[in-house]
Amino acid sequence: MSGSPSSSSVPKRTQALLLSVLVFPGSGHFLLKRKARGCLFLVPALVALVLVLRQIMARLDQVMAQLDSGALPLDVQLIVEKVDALSASDGPAMTVAVCVLVACWIGSLIDTFLIKP
Repeated sequence: MSGSPSSSSVPKRTQALLLSVLVFPGSGHFLLKRKARGCLFLVPALVALVLVLRQIMARLDQVMAQLDSGALPLDVQLIVEKVDALSASDGPAMTVAVCVLVACWIGSLIDTFLIKP
């Protein structure tokens, strides 16, 4: 089967870039056997993601509690307004966590691209 593409035809750097873009920051570094560098991106991004998800879940719990109690009617527009109001009260921790996550993702891409094969 000479016409079938194989994973060996794609350079490791390209595979690493795709992993870093599509999976998680630092994951491409592990493919390139750069585990320490991968952890420099993966660990802070993972911590930031956990913080962001915890904040989102707390916001969801508040909205669900109000829906369950009847304090918030089942109206999509009112629910969206409530979520927006809760989002406005997010502290700087949420902003920092999102910035860390984005910075790790971009930094991982740049670093993966610049690694010498």
